[in-house]
Amino acid sequence: MTEPATALPLQFVPAQALEVTTADRQQYVDITDHVSRIAARAGLRQGMCSVFCPHTSCGLALTEAEVGLHHDLSNVLEHLAPSGRYWAHDDLARRTENLVPGDRPNGHAHIRALLATLPQVNVPIIDGAAGFGAWQRLFLVELDGARPRRLLVSCWGLP
Repeated sequence: MTEPATALPLQFVPAQALEVTTADRQQYVDITDHVSRIAARAGLRQGMCSVFCPHTSCGLALTEAEVGLHHDLSNVLEHLAPSGRYWAHDDLARRTENLVPGDRPNGHAHIRALLATLPQVNVPIIDGAAGFGAWQRLFLVELDGARPRRLLVSCWGLP
């Protein structure tokens, strides 16, 4: 007869806000060290650290910290979703949803976010530390700055 499996003491660490203020219209902000510190402070041996971006004109990307790569990505995004073309999202004679006072024309930023970023990235916690790869860095990719952004970081796993 097989013994029943013993439940492991899974621990959830409450979500923390990570505040980032961007300075440029399009910007790559390396948040790797911030997320690594939060993962380490969670006190988990093994688990996951989730970073969630609750915005629609910026997002998250795991990539290298290399200026040329960021330059290339910016050029590709400008080619695919140019800021100077007509975007129905920006046409306030046509758009009726989700309007706020002072809304800026940012249709291109929404499209770029959908093409090049993720709203959520999960990073493993291995032996108490965030398990990023050798060249991996986690970036908040700002596509409609400058403005304050708020990310949510939560961890769960085994103490």
